[in-house]
Amino acid sequence: MTIFASAPEADEPRLAGLAAEWRAIVAREQENRVAQVAAWEARLAELRAEQEALVSGGRWAGGPDDLLSILGQSRQERYHSALLAWLLDPQGRHGLGAGFLEALLRRCAADPPRAALNRARSALDVSKGDARADVVVAGPGLFLVLENKVDAREQPLQCDRLYESFCREPGALFVFLSPSGRAPVTATGAAREAFTPMSYADIAAMLRDAIASAPGKGATAHGREAASNYLATLEREFR
Repeated sequence: MTIFASAPEADEPRLAGLAAEWRAIVAREQENRVAQVAAWEARLAELRAEQEALVSGGRWAGGPDDLLSILGQSRQERYHSALLAWLLDPQGRHGLGAGFLEALLRRCAADPPRAALNRARSALDVSKGDARADVVVAGPGLFLVLENKVDAREQPLQCDRLYESFCREPGALFVFLSPSGRAPVTATGAAREAFTPMSYADIAAMLRDAIASAPGKGATAHGREAASNYLATLEREFR
């Protein structure tokens, strides 16, 4: 049996020195922490002062800057349809003329003369038979039907009914608009071939180009600003 004896008295000064050294290390660490906290607090105070200066000068801003997003309506299908109908009207006070309408029609492989486009008119919620079109643009030799889906699903046989109701109109064209640009699931047979799928990103690109190239005649400052503001909504919501 082995018996462990206590440390000899000669080791006591060494142990006391180690304890003192440890206390010194702990004290230095505490001093370093205090110094670091003080430095962080000073830097935080500087950052707060910089932020306050930016806010006071109107240079610190956040959140959306387009009207539909501010109102929390950037996914509201009805509002998008109304804005699109306005932009597709060549006589709207957006100043785009028929530029936006022409770009959209070219995506449908149609190339109507500009003179005819200038006489086109747009309308919302056009009903015929048992179908209702979200947006219709009608003019000489042109009848554009735009079915708009943001988050809602298609109703049973919806696109087939739209096609059957409007396909006999002179110059009938059909567009199915959605965030992804998918094809309609309720279009079969001839209707499937008739509908041109488009995405909201496509709409944004066409509107951006139309604004950049528009002559601006007939535009009001508010009208041009509304078109640009809607473009901001599209770029923010449908990237």
